[in-house]
Amino acid sequence: MKLLSIFLVTGLLLLSGYTKANEHNDNSSNRVIEQLHQFQKQDHFAGDGYLYTGIEDKKLKELLNQKVAETAETYIELYQNAKQPSKEQRLKILSNGIHQINPDTLDTEDREQVATTFEHFLDITGLASSEGILNTWMYGEEINELIEQNQFTQSQ
Repeated sequence: MKLLSIFLVTGLLLLSGYTKANEHNDNSSNRVIEQLHQFQKQDHFAGDGYLYTGIEDKKLKELLNQKVAETAETYIELYQNAKQPSKEQRLKILSNGIHQINPDTLDTEDREQVATTFEHFLDITGLASSEGILNTWMYGEEINELIEQNQFTQSQ
């Protein structure tokens, strides 16, 4: 009888811990989704009043904001459908989103703003690094390889 009571209590404790862990994951996903909804609504290419003057061409500004909003929507769908999205899934969305924008059509200031905007997706989704995605988009494959070689050399 004592053994049965111990098993019963242990089972209830494990079930309670599992339920709390799932609630935490759900709350975490809900927080990410809410942040993505807020981020989706922002005008990312308006001047900041300090250094960035913003994009004057209204069509281009609208297009870039649309690409950011579409990327946010893709992240939202991922977080709604997956309990714990993998790093690979999150990076793929980042890559697909930023590569919808041709960096050669933007001046340097606007290109930096696009990269900074997409970098915010890293913060929102909990990624520590873009694994070179943003650098490659910003500077091209050759320059990114030089940057990586330089970092490797300095780390030795």
